[in-house]
Amino acid sequence: MDTLLTHPLLQDPAFQSGIAPLLTALAAGLLLKRAPWYWAGITLVGGFAVTVALTVGFQFSPLSSTRKIILLGFGAAAVGLALDLYPYGRRWLPAVLFAAGAGAALWMLWPVLQRRGGSAFWMLALTAPLYAGWCAAAFEGLRGQATRLASGAAALALGTGLCALFGASALLGQLGLGLGAAAGGLWLISVLGREARLGSVAALSAGLLCGLLGVAATVFAKVPWYSLAVLALVPALVRVPLPLWLPRLAQGFAVFLPAAVAAAAAVLLTWQTAGAPPL
Repeated sequence: MDTLLTHPLLQDPAFQSGIAPLLTALAAGLLLKRAPWYWAGITLVGGFAVTVALTVGFQFSPLSSTRKIILLGFGAAAVGLALDLYPYGRRWLPAVLFAAGAGAALWMLWPVLQRRGGSAFWMLALTAPLYAGWCAAAFEGLRGQATRLASGAAALALGTGLCALFGASALLGQLGLGLGAAAGGLWLISVLGREARLGSVAALSAGLLCGLLGVAATVFAKVPWYSLAVLALVPALVRVPLPLWLPRLAQGFAVFLPAAVAAAAAVLLTWQTAGAPPL
């Protein structure tokens, strides 16, 4: 087992945050695609979990900010599953999830906030929860719209991961890219075959993870705050109405491309500020 874990392929960052989560999401998504409720969304978390296993592992002590993000992502999946199993009384859900995402960002950043004072404290204490809360609530609004949800998750996660890499945080970059690769697997399943059923499991976990990874990349790396402002457009761009007569594959590209352009713009802004990633 130790020999297998130290195999060069498993140590390759491209495999850890690209091939492995993509194949995991594709395999699990195909198996769960026709399952009741919205179980296919679990594959997004499964693909992300593979990247976690191959990079930082599942040891949560000491509880660093990165481990908090991972823990909160899995917790969001559990909450999302509960929301899928009990899909009633959702009137106030966006506001509740916004508050929950904001609280998650504050908990993740609390050690940093304790070391800041004055305007620096308030700037971080207000902007970070705003971004994380927006991502969590906005993605929940895509529940049941598999192509839009998968497109938004793939674009935002890949954009966040690349921004983190350019901002000199390889670990945050790998986690973001791993999540994006898993979302890409769900996108392929949605546009190439019968549309998968994606609910709050995928929506809430993708939204919260993208939000927290983006905030962490701004605080712990060199990602400028205005890159997050551009990335925040992604959940809105995937809602653009499309003609119903378009084939599903064309719809998938039409939804994904505007979001990908916004994500690419955020990466470009980060590159102009931070320079080339450390390779």
